[in-house]
Amino acid sequence: MSKPFRTIQEYVLGTLRAEILGGTYPANTRLRQEEVAKRLNVSTTPVREAFRDLRAEGLVSIDPNRGVVTRGLTAEDVSEIYELRMVLEPLLAQRACRQASPADLDAAGACHETMSATPSSERWAQLNVEFHSHLMASQAKTRLFELVEGLSNVARPYVSLSMHIQQDLMESNNHEHAELLDAYRAGNADVVAEQTRIHLENTRNAIVACVVQWAPPVSETAAAAV
Repeated sequence: MSKPFRTIQEYVLGTLRAEILGGTYPANTRLRQEEVAKRLNVSTTPVREAFRDLRAEGLVSIDPNRGVVTRGLTAEDVSEIYELRMVLEPLLAQRACRQASPADLDAAGACHETMSATPSSERWAQLNVEFHSHLMASQAKTRLFELVEGLSNVARPYVSLSMHIQQDLMESNNHEHAELLDAYRAGNADVVAEQTRIHLENTRNAIVACVVQWAPPVSETAAAAV
C-alpha cells in the first residue's frame, strides 16, 4: 500500500502519531529508538527526528531516566490551546484576508478539494495545516503568525485524535472551510474573523468531547500510576 507521506521522516512521524492516538501506545509507554526503527524498517535518524516532532506536539516527553515516554491528552490542555487560538487567530485571519493574494487563495482552494476527497484522517490532518497556512501566507513573517502557528502545531495531536474517533468531523470541517474560503475570496475581513472564531470554537468543543471519550477512567489512570 502506498503511503501518503513525502519523506521517510514524515512516514515514521505519521505512523507513531497514529499509533499513539489509536491506543497502541498508552500514556507512560517508553518508546525505544532502535525497536521502532527495526519495526518500521528505517534507520534510527528519522525515528530520532520523529521523536523530536512528537515532543513538540506534546505527544511524548523526554524523561532523564526513561527516555522517550508517551503522554496523555487532556480536555483542560486542549481547552487552553483553543482559548488562546480564539483570541489570536481571528485577528491574524482578518489581517491575512486584507492582503491575501489570488495565488494564496487558489492554493488553499486546491488544498480544500484534496481534503474533501481524502478518507484518511492522518492525511486530512496534514492538509488541514496546509490549508490554513495558505490562507495566512501573507502574514508568514509576522510575530502574530509565529504565535498562531505554534498553537496550531501543539493542537495537531488533538485534531488527529478527534478524526480517529469521529471521522464525520472531517465532513463538517470541510463545510466550514468552504465557507471560510468564500469569505476570503469576497475580501470580507470582518466575516473572516468571525467565521475563524466560530470554526475554532466548534473544533474545540468537538475535540474536548473526543478527548473525554478517549481518556481512560480516573480509577484506571490512578491504578496504573501505583
